[in-house]
Amino acid sequence: MKTFKIIVYSALLIFHLTAIIIISVGKNDLNFLLNLFKNMDLMMYSAYLGLILFLILLIFEWQQQKHLKKVYDNHSKEINQLKAKLYDKKETETPSVTPKNTAAAENLPASETSKSEDNKNNKS
Repeated sequence: MKTFKIIVYSALLIFHLTAIIIISVGKNDLNFLLNLFKNMDLMMYSAYLGLILFLILLIFEWQQQKHLKKVYDNHSKEINQLKAKLYDKKETETPSVTPKNTAAAENLPASETSKSEDNKNNKS
């Protein structure tokens, strides 16, 4: 994890812990709550700070997802290329199959082969 990302996560953790502690300490004290109301500017700034930290984390996650998608696409492309190479290699290694007409013509005696070739020439 990058150092800046660790700092942002730490700041967000500290923000939430202080918010929990402040609320826990003053939840039964009405004067404390009224003092918080008097310091509304401070509360607004802390809320903005929390929102900014949250948005920074969203941006980090968006960049991470974008990077992972790019890596996944590159791996898929590489796998497809390797599959194509493997298919081509298998095609070159297997002996070629002779067509049925050629095999039948090879089995005929020499006189009949010349007749079948003459018939082909006459049709054309």
